Amino acid sequence: MAEHDNEGERYRTIDGLTNHYTAPADACDSYRLILKQLHDFEKALHEHIHLENNIIFPRAIELEKKSVR
Repeated sequence: MAEHDNEGERYRTIDGLTNHYTAPADACDSYRLILKQLHDFEKALHEHIHLENNIIFPRAIELEKKSVR
């Protein structure tokens, strides 16, 4: 879970440094593309973290408890 916290902090920093993934008016297409890709990656990362924290990890813990009995 600490890994998830670290990644959240990392992307909060990137979000702040990039003005919420907003390219300057005079930015080239490559810069705009990388900002879009970073933003898309962050959204996907949050979805995966949610799935792990709220579905996969609790289910694994439940299965582990059942197998120990």
